[in-house]
Amino acid sequence: MEKKFIKKLFVIAFALIFTLGIILTGCGNKNNEQASIPASQKEQTKKELAQGVTDTTVKIGTTLALTGPVAVIGTPMLHGMQAYFNYINDQGGVNGRKIELIYKDDQFNPAVTVQKTQELVEQDKVFALVGTLGTPGLLASMDYIVQKGIPNVYQGSGSSKFAIPFKKNYFPVQPNYTTEGHVLAQYAVDNLNAKNIVVIYQNDEQGTEGLNAIKEQLEKLGKSDLLKAAVPFNTTDVDFSTPVLKAKEANGDVVILLGTAKPLAGIAVKAKEIGYKPQFLASYVVSDLTMFKLAKDAWNGAIVAGWAYPIYEKTKDEPKVKLFYDTMAKYFPNETPSGYHVAGWIAAQTFVEGLKRAGDNLTWDGFIKAMETFRDWNDGLAYKLTYTETDHSPQRAMYFMKAIYKNENEYTYEIITDYIEPK
Repeated sequence: MEKKFIKKLFVIAFALIFTLGIILTGCGNKNNEQASIPASQKEQTKKELAQGVTDTTVKIGTTLALTGPVAVIGTPMLHGMQAYFNYINDQGGVNGRKIELIYKDDQFNPAVTVQKTQELVEQDKVFALVGTLGTPGLLASMDYIVQKGIPNVYQGSGSSKFAIPFKKNYFPVQPNYTTEGHVLAQYAVDNLNAKNIVVIYQNDEQGTEGLNAIKEQLEKLGKSDLLKAAVPFNTTDVDFSTPVLKAKEANGDVVILLGTAKPLAGIAVKAKEIGYKPQFLASYVVSDLTMFKLAKDAWNGAIVAGWAYPIYEKTKDEPKVKLFYDTMAKYFPNETPSGYHVAGWIAAQTFVEGLKRAGDNLTWDGFIKAMETFRDWNDGLAYKLTYTETDHSPQRAMYFMKAIYKNENEYTYEIITDYIEPK
């Protein structure tokens, strides 16, 4: 985002938490069979190379939590994708093909994610899975996807395992937790002048990867002594007295929060209850306005990371932001667009851009090669995506926002920095 905008805008930023990815399937091995096919049949065979593809359609799928507590993320993410695909289909589709999206509820259960992924690939014969959600399920299905060789674009997760080690068929988009941990530590030292850092982290992939990255960056900066305590919690916890009291006992003036919305809101509320007022510095996973509804004034003043192009009143006239709002209003008029909608929108945008570049003869190999032509792609709501033949690392740049809570009806995030990359 241009520097002249980033410092003055207010934003609904995006939880991304969390977690979003896409799986593309086809039959790339048929390319080697083409030489033995009679010339009269070659044109027809070209159009049969990838499953889920016809002359007029390309069928894709996704798995998200559409029931249970994580449905508050999965449902708007799905609607964000549907809105963008509807917009594209209204224009005739991509290269003459309209996009058909099949979605399945995985309940945020890894075993169900694996089952539904296999169904989509082997029974529904989709060409791609787009915008799948949830670190546990995406990691559980990763070996299967790698073995199949299907392109996988935008995982709804910040796990670095989708990019490291390199996987030819994976195209992460949102920053991974390692990048974020580096940026959070750097910001705490350079911008907040932290004296005593405490990390309160979710005891899972997100929290542990982020904590390790914070330690790495502090060591790199020669500031390892600033980390006074690292306190875990579980997603099932309802009482956050222990982590908050431990942070207070360590005299933490900057408390870095790594986790999802509900527990982090509980931590902020508990801190307010006992009169503990550190500077909270939180993961982009909780950058959606949901935090204000959960924590209310306890979230006021928190600083939160962001990564997607900001959307709010003052950016609505920018073409790519206006398109988002107008399209959401057309297809989902009763919903207030959120960061979760944006996540789905970005997943769909990234996939569609790959389709456009792949051309008419749609195969897995062709799609992967097309994705590898991205160089600082900035036309959508993601920021400067680049993929090469040897590196599919996601976005590295992030910015920071400050939570402003006035009352139950007035709250927002205000951007306070430009995009920052770890040193």
